[in-house]
Amino acid sequence: MSRADAVVLDVEGTLGSLAFVRDVLFPYSRERVATYLERDTTDVQDVLRATAALAGKPTATRAELVVVINGWIDQDVKAPPLKALQGMIWADGYASGALTAHVFDDVPTALRTWRADGLGVHLFSSGSVQAQHDWLRHTELGDLRPLVDRLFDAQGMGAKTDPAAYQRISREIGVAADRILFASDRPVELAAARAAGWHTLGVHRPGNPPTDFGAHAWVTDFSSVRPQPVGRPT
Repeated sequence: MSRADAVVLDVEGTLGSLAFVRDVLFPYSRERVATYLERDTTDVQDVLRATAALAGKPTATRAELVVVINGWIDQDVKAPPLKALQGMIWADGYASGALTAHVFDDVPTALRTWRADGLGVHLFSSGSVQAQHDWLRHTELGDLRPLVDRLFDAQGMGAKTDPAAYQRISREIGVAADRILFASDRPVELAAARAAGWHTLGVHRPGNPPTDFGAHAWVTDFSSVRPQPVGRPT
């Protein structure tokens, strides 16, 4: 296993199942988009403005923007205003107890082990920082938020397929690129991280589609993943 001072993890399909996102989270948000966008709050107004701008519909009505957003959900578009809105809707669901996030059984032990070994542990997801925070706080296996240092999203760092996003994260956490391990279920993200100088690890979980990880090493769980921090014996 590579030497590393930090582990950066994808969320959907890596820490938790794609089925939870597809069959629980996405329908939950879609059913509530129209009602949520009726709220007269600054956050909602920001989402409406950003949606209109991104869709190229500056004069669109609220109802028209609901159609745009629901279309993005159906197509799993990684649109920042959609991800922000979903994070808000899911936050309410977690707080009310209507939602409980899925994580694979090996995840809590892996997070604790890496932190005990002195590694920084971070997440990078297309889902908003808010959504990541709430996912960690409300899992079936307890509150995992204390086990993760920093949360990064595509809105703040850039697309997960862009090597520049990984370079920004490296600067943010203050760790050299060749001392960071990135784990994801998506080869295109692994390729971007490797282009930025990171170590990479594919993750193939139950329910994930068949995946060719190519030159990337890959695992089915984190039980054998034990990067050696700098300064520790190999």
